[in-house]
Amino acid sequence: MENIKTPEKQEKSLESEMIHFVLSHSYLLFFVAIIVGAIFHLFLPISLFDGGYYAHVGFIMILAGSVVVYWAQSTSSITKRSNGERSASDFERGPYKYSRNPTHIGLTVMTLGLALILNSFFTVIFLIVASIVSKFIFVKKQESLLEEKYGQPYLDYKKKVSTWV
Repeated sequence: MENIKTPEKQEKSLESEMIHFVLSHSYLLFFVAIIVGAIFHLFLPISLFDGGYYAHVGFIMILAGSVVVYWAQSTSSITKRSNGERSASDFERGPYKYSRNPTHIGLTVMTLGLALILNSFFTVIFLIVASIVSKFIFVKKQESLLEEKYGQPYLDYKKKVSTWV
């Protein structure tokens, strides 16, 4: 039996691909912030701290951020109900109970941890820029796509759970 995609299935597939496309660019922005921050630090090394304790804190932040990202990714899929309807509670799983963007929070914590390990002022600056751009461009676009895809249940979820924390 052939697996023929109906126009409705094709549209949902395109919506999902578009959401992942937007998210991939957002995540790429954090990677670019790390690279550009490290390059700036090579040529103009402005340190954040004098002591060595910050590297240990940075390592813990990388581990904590990784746990948050893993937790978010492992609980992000939305299962279909037998009746096909959705509710706001469908979105409130794992860290999504507390934040609509836990992966971005995890990436921010991880990147900040790396900045502490590198003791790099510029990595922190580029992280701040990446976080702002991500929030106002990529997260905004992602949420608009999710509103379009899921409708009122997602709008109800947005009312209950904040963007970051």
